[in-house]
Amino acid sequence: GEYEKLWRKLGLSVDWSLRYSTIDLHCQRTSQKSFIELYSDDRVYRSVEPVIWDTHFETALAQADLDTITRKGQLHDIAFLTEEGTKLVISTTRPELLPACVALYCNSDDERFKHLIGTQITVPLFNHTVLLRADDDVDMSYGTGLMMVCTFGDAEDVRRWKRDKLELRPCIEPNGRLSALAGPYEGMVTLEARKKILADLRENGFLLGTATVEQVVSIAERSETPVEYIMAPHWFIKILDLKNELLALSEKLNWHPDFMRTRLDQWITGLKYDWNITRQRFYGVPFPVWYCKSCGKPVLARIDDLPVDPLEDACPISHCPECHSTDFVGDEDVMDTWMTSSLTPLINANWAKSADRSGDLDLHPMNVRVQAYEIIRTWAFYTIVKSYLHKQSVPWKDVMISGWGLNEQGKKISKRDLDKFTDANGFNRYNPYTVIEKYGADALRHWATNTHLGNNLKYSEKDVRDGRKIVVKLWNSARFCALQLNEFDPNETRPAAEQRTLEDRWIISELQKTIASVSSSLDAYDYGAAKNTLEKYFWDRYCDNYLEMVKDRFWHPERYDSAVIASTKATLWETLRSVIALFAPFLPFVTEEIYQRIYCPVEGVISLHVSSWPEVSDSLSVEVPEMDMIREVLDGVRKLRSDLHIPQNKQISTLIIDTDEQTKSHLKQLELSVMGVTRAERVLYSSVPDTCLMVSDTMSISIVV
Repeated sequence: GEYEKLWRKLGLSVDWSLRYSTIDLHCQRTSQKSFIELYSDDRVYRSVEPVIWDTHFETALAQADLDTITRKGQLHDIAFLTEEGTKLVISTTRPELLPACVALYCNSDDERFKHLIGTQITVPLFNHTVLLRADDDVDMSYGTGLMMVCTFGDAEDVRRWKRDKLELRPCIEPNGRLSALAGPYEGMVTLEARKKILADLRENGFLLGTATVEQVVSIAERSETPVEYIMAPHWFIKILDLKNELLALSEKLNWHPDFMRTRLDQWITGLKYDWNITRQRFYGVPFPVWYCKSCGKPVLARIDDLPVDPLEDACPISHCPECHSTDFVGDEDVMDTWMTSSLTPLINANWAKSADRSGDLDLHPMNVRVQAYEIIRTWAFYTIVKSYLHKQSVPWKDVMISGWGLNEQGKKISKRDLDKFTDANGFNRYNPYTVIEKYGADALRHWATNTHLGNNLKYSEKDVRDGRKIVVKLWNSARFCALQLNEFDPNETRPAAEQRTLEDRWIISELQKTIASVSSSLDAYDYGAAKNTLEKYFWDRYCDNYLEMVKDRFWHPERYDSAVIASTKATLWETLRSVIALFAPFLPFVTEEIYQRIYCPVEGVISLHVSSWPEVSDSLSVEVPEMDMIREVLDGVRKLRSDLHIPQNKQISTLIIDTDEQTKSHLKQLELSVMGVTRAERVLYSSVPDTCLMVSDTMSISIVV
């Protein structure tokens, strides 16, 4: 509800009939149906495995839920004992895992340890023995060249434990404290145990040295706590065998910007685990599974019964098909949130056939996924996985990847920022509601498009104020046009293009280029490039030049014949209509208001935002080289005024132009426009005084106040 309120204020275009909540009944049915189908396809399996574990929230994690940090750590040289009683030194950053040590490894080419391969080595303090094994992956240059494998310190421990069928000695509990296996250290958190074990090693002569090293540590994304590996029964989706298929789907998608594809491809290539979809949380979509209390066989719900809660609903069968027991217990865990979010296109298409939803499978694949880059590895990746497994296709055609909004310190703006930075007047520069209240939604939207797709954007209140300025400028320009069009009938025949004045033909031609460029950029989802092109046209061509030129036609109509006035009015009507249409995606509120006041009564279309997008007309895309000369003059006069500290709106008596005869003849055709924009009472073609400005190789100008 809060998001809908905000998004409506921002003018986002949303089909609210497709609104859903991540764990509502429709989504539960969809997620549970997905689970059952994948189980039937032998794509889901349950296994007692070492899983990545967040000891803070006490839940399992998937690989995508991890971040990595680099920090300073301590590498400790610890003496183990050989069968002969000599010291064998191992370097480790985790001495608290000594009670979980199940093997030592050395490189088979390491001459220092070859003679010990296959012998039993005693672990200090805990006095159990482990075998020294050979493994060519061991880095002989790290530490002492010996590797300690525990159950479990990291992914390498897990890999060797599985491969070599090592003993299981788990010493860390789900709450992050050491188990009874740790003896006197039982119940201590890992850091406390590490400190105490190091002290005891030192006291007993087993700690031989300590060095500071840089560590790359995996942490849980949400809790920012270093993760552990815990043995537990969990549900997994097999994905490691699909890397080639998923890379092929990535190639089929149109990525905007294209380089973001690399992030997904690198993620797929670097996958180490199947997708762990089991979570130990208080809320979420339940697994539609019961277990036989006697033999543990899982029993799945019937699809027609979905959604179900196995902790409240009865098992759909009365007897276990394996052991015929009548006692069942529901699965207490819930699904990974991404099990639901990965189904967003199928949720909208009502793939699960929920009775209270409407939907059409033609929605899949959808046109576009819009998201930020940090969840490419989760939302984008998992959606592609599910679409492939359920529909054998891509979930959408295009992927539009945005960057982050950053605060002034360069950090991602988060919900936490909403509680800070509030001034005495109650204005919070990071709270969208207060920004909208002060500057308007259009101004905030304008700020958000001040970057190219895929790039981060630092927040600046000044930039929001600049957005407010363009809203006001657009409104004032439309008001000027409306005042001149009060007797204009758009239904009457308008002058043909070739009958328009040079100024009118020029602004129409420049508009065609702008429509083409803006449309092309928006087709590529590059809203920043589209806005930059549009604003260049609006400020420079339209406002600073064209509107300034034609003002004189309405302020001094006696200087112009009726055909010129008719040409101008038709051009104002047409160009303003295209300008507000091009601005509509960026500034929807002010453009809609202009449309309702000026164009809706004539066109009869209910809203600008459902009207036709401007189209390019090749017949109107004609070059008007004379205008380049005029613009050189106008820009030159503005610079002279600035250099001479003459206000831009102050009348000047004479504009002096020194140029060749051909240029002079072109300028004379547009002399009234030149006089109107430069506020000059007359134009004189002669040599210029010393206080002049050369505006081209063939023209110099000067002004006389």
